[in-house]
Amino acid sequence: MSTTRTITYNNLNRKPLDSDSILEDFYSALADGDIKAIRNIHIPRSDVFYVRQKYFIDTGEWITLDRMERCMYLEGLLSASEVRDPDRVRDWEYTTTN
Repeated sequence: MSTTRTITYNNLNRKPLDSDSILEDFYSALADGDIKAIRNIHIPRSDVFYVRQKYFIDTGEWITLDRMERCMYLEGLLSASEVRDPDRVRDWEYTTTN
């Protein structure tokens, strides 16, 4: 049984990268001929994939690409132009008050 996933420009525009379905999203948008959706798909730098794999090897915890990318950005390893929504605070982040 195959499942089909519909991707619309509005969903991608609002949806953070919470899953690792980048390739599936790309092919679905390509099959639908949705140029706007294709342009909106964010593919993290290869460093993010490698660091996430090393993190998994060391900790046994698998985290999303968005979380790893955000962590690398907050640590200064990526610039704002390399990150999806660099100014958006994720729900797992915390803030400190003085």
